[in-house]
Amino acid sequence: MSTAAELVETRLAAQIAAVDPGAVAETITGHATHQAKQRFAMQASTVDVIAMAAYLLRLQDIADLTFEMFKTADLMDEQPRGSAARSELLRETREKIAVVGASLEALGFGRSPATVPSPPEKV
Repeated sequence: MSTAAELVETRLAAQIAAVDPGAVAETITGHATHQAKQRFAMQASTVDVIAMAAYLLRLQDIADLTFEMFKTADLMDEQPRGSAARSELLRETREKIAVVGASLEALGFGRSPATVPSPPEKV
């Protein structure tokens, strides 16, 4: 049987998962005046703030992964073509690309092609 603390944690996790952190942030920052931003920030719930904080931390993790991916790709470019070191760094770069992509998808990025602008047509 679940303890009361586990039940509270489960409910809080469900509430956090239901929040769209981007929409909350847009509501807070999407106003011209400092007073309006402050008013909307004060209206945000504790759950909204926790959801935005968790989202920010996940984005920071992805930014760190992306930085490491670029560092590995740069190291790869410094290696002679056809070398074992370049092949290994290419493998590592591809793994990091997959992790970054999956991490972004887990946050909801890349799921809505309708919102992504189409590339210009070639003439």
